[in-house]
Amino acid sequence: MLVEGSLVATVFAWIGIVLGGLLLWFAVVLRAIKHVYQRPIPASAARFLNNPLRRWVQPPQKVVDWIGVGDGMTALEIGPGPGTFTFEAAKRLGERGRLHAIDIAPRLVAELERKLQARGITNVTAKVASAYELPFPDATFDRVFMMSVLGEIPDELRALREVRRVLKDSGRVAIGELLPDPDYPRQKTVIRRCASAGFRLVSRHGGLMHYVLNFEKAS
Repeated sequence: MLVEGSLVATVFAWIGIVLGGLLLWFAVVLRAIKHVYQRPIPASAARFLNNPLRRWVQPPQKVVDWIGVGDGMTALEIGPGPGTFTFEAAKRLGERGRLHAIDIAPRLVAELERKLQARGITNVTAKVASAYELPFPDATFDRVFMMSVLGEIPDELRALREVRRVLKDSGRVAIGELLPDPDYPRQKTVIRRCASAGFRLVSRHGGLMHYVLNFEKAS
């Protein structure tokens, strides 16, 4: 029994080493891409970002659970990239709900539109837009979410204030981060930035490797 237990422990230790190595490789490649292209990560890197390792560490189903997207809501995703969380959110919104996905990269938006059409998803609208000037009226959204995006935005405060404008008084904004991201901020940093933009923290999920923080408008 001792031998079997030792063997199991060794196997799990090696699994941990391999996964840790893959995550380190993931972080190094991301940092290299950022160094060459500066902000934001180019559309050509989108396929790299949507990989099985990321989905294992940061499962879209769990993340969307944490965001609190529900049937019939109107939601906004800033920086959907290859659609890692877009499709799961669309499923939760149902036929009565609507998701608007905006990105500043036309190539990414065009690719996402092709995927939406191929999957027959009709409750998502993808468009090219800046987080600084969201093309929506005041108090439009029940949920706004940004996954590994806030650190990509040079003027974070300006973007967060624009999010506050389009968020309903009863709405929430969710900000998620993944540790291998070269722009990964600590939770307390995000909380401080959001407080400066007029938000207060209402819930937090996850841990060091990846997390989601939910905010509402501060009174």
